[in-house]
Amino acid sequence: MSTVGLVCSEPLRARQAGIGIRYAEIARRLPDYGFGVRLVAPVGDADQPEWLDEMPEGASFEVYDPGGLGRQLSGCDVVCAQGQLGNDVVLQVPDVPTVLDFYDPWLVENLHYYETLGLDPYRNDHETWLLQLSRGDFFLCSSEEQRLFYLGLLTALGRVNPELVARDPALESLVAVVPFGLPEQLPEPRLLLEERDSRVKRLLFGGLYDWYDPWTLLKALDHVDCDWRLLLIHQPGSGAPQRLFEEVQSFCSQKGWWGTRVETHDWVAFDRRFDLLRDVDVLVAPHRPSLETDLSLRTRFLDALAVGCPVVTSAGGALSRLLDQHDAGWVVPCEDELALARALNDVLSSERSGTSGRTENARRLAADYTWTRTLEPLISFLRDPSRDVTKVDYAHGLGTRSPDDPLDFRMRRRLKRLFGGAS
Repeated sequence: MSTVGLVCSEPLRARQAGIGIRYAEIARRLPDYGFGVRLVAPVGDADQPEWLDEMPEGASFEVYDPGGLGRQLSGCDVVCAQGQLGNDVVLQVPDVPTVLDFYDPWLVENLHYYETLGLDPYRNDHETWLLQLSRGDFFLCSSEEQRLFYLGLLTALGRVNPELVARDPALESLVAVVPFGLPEQLPEPRLLLEERDSRVKRLLFGGLYDWYDPWTLLKALDHVDCDWRLLLIHQPGSGAPQRLFEEVQSFCSQKGWWGTRVETHDWVAFDRRFDLLRDVDVLVAPHRPSLETDLSLRTRFLDALAVGCPVVTSAGGALSRLLDQHDAGWVVPCEDELALARALNDVLSSERSGTSGRTENARRLAADYTWTRTLEPLISFLRDPSRDVTKVDYAHGLGTRSPDDPLDFRMRRRLKRLFGGAS
């Protein structure tokens, strides 16, 4: 039996976000294919989450040991890593075939935090991408849009070269689409929120990240023809900048909505995420036009499709394209509050015209994203892992360049370090 090392950079928690769920699900499934699994990740809670105690036979978990990853992965036949810890993998276990998972294009996401965090995240992320893209053997992404994006970066680094193309013209041995997956059998429903009032419609927005567009939704709610409650998923202390959350809170407070018609909920336990979507009437997640949107695969959309929760979103990105192509949801132009309001009224109206047909289309689309299907390219590589020998002769490093942070930002950062607080 070959052993696969899985290295997840996101801390594993009882209340888990997308990347942690992805690696928990992969670790649970690989033993079914005959692999031993060694999952390594930081732990975010005071105690190890209970679900880690329920790993299947053949799978084990270790808390990430900074500087000791080479020891923790000793004896692994192949390693699959995600995020910043991929640096440790390529530097500490350079002789093991390495899969680097770029499902989450975090460099692009973090560009949105420039005004808050300055250029340090960009410098770090850019250097990380250059290192990992020049050293990895096989790369994962979430969509065809992402695949072309990463192939462009790999071409610039010499990874797409005459020898590799001669052997593999489609470059399937270099980059594969391995999106987020869904369980083949959904867990039995359990009530998560309080009993619903049939007269009040629940709208789930999700996290207040800077690439989403809460403002168009908040304006659209003035045109929604029913009593509604908006649920925002928000985890205090998650590490992400809070500027957008604070601005939305202020806006809703001025309208008298905060705590009455708009409420926040912490992330749910990762095995209850489907129950949250069962307990709401619609998932509404508009976003602004951006590179992040173009490269995104909204994993919460997939979960919603699986349980029959209607999805309303903006145009842009792989999932919006699929929703439109399969008539499996409501896709409206970006920043069009009236179009968004019309879609919400369509979904939430008592007649629900066209909703049942789209719900069935959504379930059919979700069936294409079971873990059994999405993991196929990864399983194929793990069964016959290999090093990309062409990188030795062709791959080359590019330097990361950026100007200094603006003077006013450097002064604010220095004051914050000296005196604390939100200077």
